[in-house]
Amino acid sequence: MLLKLYLKDVKVLLSDKKGLMIFILMPMVLTTILSFALSGSFGEAGRMEPVRVAIVKNYDVAAEQAQFMETASQFISGEGAEPMTLDESFDMEKVFFETFLGNDAVKAILDPVVMTAEEATKALENDTLGVVVTLPEGFIYDQYVNFILPNRNPIDVQITQHPDYGYSGQIVESVFGSYFDTLNNRIISKNVYLEVGSTYLTSEKLFASMQDILSETENEPVENAIVLKNIPGKKVINSFTYYAISMMGMFILYSAGYMGRELLREKKMLTLDRGVVAGIHYGRVLAGKYLMTTTLCVLQMSALIGYAALILKVDWNEPVKILVGILFSSFAVSGVGVFISAITLTADNYRVANVFENLLIHVFALIGGSYIPLDVLPNLFQTLKYFALNGIVIDLFLDTYQNAAWDAMLPEYGMLLGIAIVFTGLAALIIRRKEVTEFEGTITS
Repeated sequence: MLLKLYLKDVKVLLSDKKGLMIFILMPMVLTTILSFALSGSFGEAGRMEPVRVAIVKNYDVAAEQAQFMETASQFISGEGAEPMTLDESFDMEKVFFETFLGNDAVKAILDPVVMTAEEATKALENDTLGVVVTLPEGFIYDQYVNFILPNRNPIDVQITQHPDYGYSGQIVESVFGSYFDTLNNRIISKNVYLEVGSTYLTSEKLFASMQDILSETENEPVENAIVLKNIPGKKVINSFTYYAISMMGMFILYSAGYMGRELLREKKMLTLDRGVVAGIHYGRVLAGKYLMTTTLCVLQMSALIGYAALILKVDWNEPVKILVGILFSSFAVSGVGVFISAITLTADNYRVANVFENLLIHVFALIGGSYIPLDVLPNLFQTLKYFALNGIVIDLFLDTYQNAAWDAMLPEYGMLLGIAIVFTGLAALIIRRKEVTEFEGTITS
């Protein structure tokens, strides 16, 4: 008899095309939209999008090189001294734009674009970039002076950031700071060379060999001292993975809402009364509804997991753990569903089911992390998520995706099983207490 009731409920479910569209297709659509729209908010293993930064040049290269040559000639004034020349390999603009900004490691962090001041200001206002670096007048001249001559001229580089790109500004500041830190180290080497060399060499020979010494120091290979690695076995959660799981956790709640209307719907259609006359106890009806809701949840979750794997390329690699997670989640949702259905039946209106679908599901979606990751919300939400069924489901499947050990997922399994048992038990008690007084001809046994 229970099997017949279950098959009848499944046939009714499959005949509801609109309901199936909501349960199966809507999670796929929202997962796709949110995954692409918020992909920038999620990390991807070993990769990051370079920060687009405008470079404004307020200097004249040729004029500042000529100015430096004139200044340097004052230091080389001995009889027979040859005029100083700037080797092409010691071109400070090439050092900055090709050696520094053209470095592969820097290009992975920054995407520099040379603009005029007007173009950069307009780009900031239009929100097409977040940071502008202004290289001041004298930028090239001052670097030559600091590198070669005993003088030390300050270089004031201005970094302007859009208020919505705070982290980008800090990244640019840090990268450019490393450039000037390197310059300072070279300048210290130059000062030591001048101080020691002045004892043994004439000023002509001292400055004539300056470029060669600094160029050799600049070209020395530098080995990476820092290596970034992921925790072994831990996969990075990207937007496609997260929203496939979060939408799955949210939309299975609609299965509970669907179940919440079922008993009252059958009462209004007199199906319950006919069943009572035929000797069918309400416990069997409730069990049939429970199994139908479980089946619906399994179909929902399996369809979305398959869609994420085939279309969104989410790498599910633990099929057994995924299947167990689907079953425990479905049991919990079914328990909540029959509980709502029992309350709706005894109240003799759909108000409770409507409140659950139109209000409570969205509250649970927020505090459980279905809309946005809880990591960006206050710490309070890390506790509140355990009061939302979808929050527990999301945690369970995130752990499953990252191949967590079985014992690490026992708390989630336990909470889902507890929800299933408690709410199913409450539903059975409510039905048992109300059936005699509410329905004519009901048999109690």
